[in-house]
Amino acid sequence: MEILTREEYSSDAVMRMVHSVTFLKNLANQDKSQFDLLLSVSEFVRHDQGEILMKKGEAADCLYFLLKGQVSVFPSADFQESSILNPGEVVGTMSMVTGCMRSATVIAHSDVVLLALKYEHCVDLNDYGLFNLHTKLMAYRMVIHHIRWLLELNKMKQPNHPLAPKIFKLPIYAGEKGTQQELLALHEQARVLAELLSEWNDSHDQAFTSKDSDSNFLAPDLVVS
Repeated sequence: MEILTREEYSSDAVMRMVHSVTFLKNLANQDKSQFDLLLSVSEFVRHDQGEILMKKGEAADCLYFLLKGQVSVFPSADFQESSILNPGEVVGTMSMVTGCMRSATVIAHSDVVLLALKYEHCVDLNDYGLFNLHTKLMAYRMVIHHIRWLLELNKMKQPNHPLAPKIFKLPIYAGEKGTQQELLALHEQARVLAELLSEWNDSHDQAFTSKDSDSNFLAPDLVVS
């Protein structure tokens, strides 16, 4: 991993990459001062192809916006199931809303550039010293959309999984929009979604570990960062 400075890119190049993320683009259009503030407390990082961005089960402290390249996400221990994330997508939402360890191993599928934002700037729902209510509402809507998308991917792969019906029973906020009450409800909804996704992914791990312990499984060749 290499931490980059903004001077390594022209301003236009940086903005093109940053605006590939819908949340960041919308924030820039709706509240330029909050957008500039987010960039000021974030870091640009680069990983070479094959480097590990994060490992399942390790401590987590950052949310990542993928600006350039692709990453492979392996939620299970056998490395057999994976998803490819493209520029504009977000990595690290699960740990942010649950406070738990990383729920997947993420590997650079190509050379990648990401924008890293510390969880400490996001998780205190009552602290508006940095980001205001509107920005936090936008962020949690983004997180919910992302985790729901991952659940839908699981459901498409395993439509008869016993956890699939729970997707349709998840809480939906019906109160006044744009309020602290909505933010708290969105956070709770994101947490429930994340725990359901984690339970689904862990059920695959349990099935994998229950197989013949003598089987000679080899994970993909990885370059540890």
